[in-house]
Amino acid sequence: MLFRSGCVPMIDISGLNVRYYGSSELTLRDVALQVGPGESVLVTGPSGCGKSTLALCVAGFIPHAIGAEVTGSIRVCGLEQRESSVYRIAQHVGLVQQDPEGQFCTMRVEDEVAFGPENLLCPPSVVASRVNRALSMAGASHLRDRKLTELSGGEKQKVAFAAALAMQPELLILDEPTAHLDPGATREIIELVARMRQTDADLTLLILEHKPWRFRDAAHRMIQISQGALSYDGPIADFETEMLHRLPGKRGRQLGSAGRVLEVKGLWQGYGDRTVLRDVDLEVRRGEIVGLMGDNGSGKTTLLHAVMGLLKPSAGRIRHEGVDITGMPVSDRARRIGLIFQNPNHQLFTDRVWEEVVIGPRSCGETEHEYRPRAKALIDRFELSDYCRTHPFLLSFGQKRRLNLASVMVSNPSVLLLDEPFAGQDIARACDLIRMLDEVAAGGVGILIVGHDPDLMIRCCDRILFMREGEILIDAAAQNVAAELERMGEDDYIPGRL
Repeated sequence: MLFRSGCVPMIDISGLNVRYYGSSELTLRDVALQVGPGESVLVTGPSGCGKSTLALCVAGFIPHAIGAEVTGSIRVCGLEQRESSVYRIAQHVGLVQQDPEGQFCTMRVEDEVAFGPENLLCPPSVVASRVNRALSMAGASHLRDRKLTELSGGEKQKVAFAAALAMQPELLILDEPTAHLDPGATREIIELVARMRQTDADLTLLILEHKPWRFRDAAHRMIQISQGALSYDGPIADFETEMLHRLPGKRGRQLGSAGRVLEVKGLWQGYGDRTVLRDVDLEVRRGEIVGLMGDNGSGKTTLLHAVMGLLKPSAGRIRHEGVDITGMPVSDRARRIGLIFQNPNHQLFTDRVWEEVVIGPRSCGETEHEYRPRAKALIDRFELSDYCRTHPFLLSFGQKRRLNLASVMVSNPSVLLLDEPFAGQDIARACDLIRMLDEVAAGGVGILIVGHDPDLMIRCCDRILFMREGEILIDAAAQNVAAELERMGEDDYIPGRL
């Protein structure tokens, strides 16, 4: 216990067990935890270990808004969680969730940030002051007038951060706060958290993070969760070197004269009067993994959606294996191209993990005898076999991501489009995903992958494209891209910086 003796803990948990309805396994097991006023605590652990469940318990969403069997005691900010409404708890506790869309209540950025203070019946002048301050702190002032539906994943994360700050909480919980942010925005958030620690000694922080070393200067203490139980509670351990050394080296696939499986020529795309893609050209060869990097809002996700046919470009052509598919319906493209969305919840359709994986082959008329071996192999490969009868929305963010990938790969597409597949994955899962993608590419599949983590992207990809304001400014071999990025002054994207 690191806080001053005699102080009432900001978080006081004892004997906490949590089991989601419909699950046979405990997600949290006999957790005991005390966090004092003004403490900043890092919470780390593998994907699916229970970090987000702990955050939801502390914020009061479990058991009041999310169905789960809970035993033990949880007191936060002096409130007994079971006896306090979510509304009352929200006056003291702010939560920035891993999936920012899951907490949005309005349609516009300014309205979203103002929503909390307005519900506290703050005077208009106070609401305006809080909104201005929160947007500025989150680096999102330029987004004030935008629609939430038009924002990139990273921009949505900034808005969720601002909405929580506008409530001026005593306890702020950040669940993977940099998971969807580009390197520059990640650095800004890290610096912001450090400044908050320096300027507001009374604010208590709980930071859930797969890369705890990022916040070592902003925290007093680290907790590690393993299989639902606390396995470490003490000084911040230095896992950075150990984790980065586990990243796999490139296998150096020989692409030779492999044919182009995907070609994009002169693509233009916009939303209303705002141009997002500007005369984009790219190609992906069979067996090649091409990385797409750039700041939030630079057009990466829009490019994937245009290739998949979810958006109709204003100009340009798209070819798959030499065939022009620019006007082809999404349903037909889906038999050739697999897309993993940035938000895993956007492509979950059934009430069982097994059903989620096999829904594609079934809809194409395959028999169980045909698809079952592929589906089972993928479920085993992604360590989801224990969850076959579990509702997909009960999985962790990282597990949902792996389920999305299995449900797409089961149909054997010749092109894979992956939007931020490493978000929400711990280092071990990320390494496993890199090895798996290498195996898939070796089988002749072309892969186009959006990502923000330079260390992972350079190890995973054969070639890197760098976008800025809708244009591709760099197209270079992965081993050469760092020099190009440094030449352009994009230092945050150079491996090893974050």
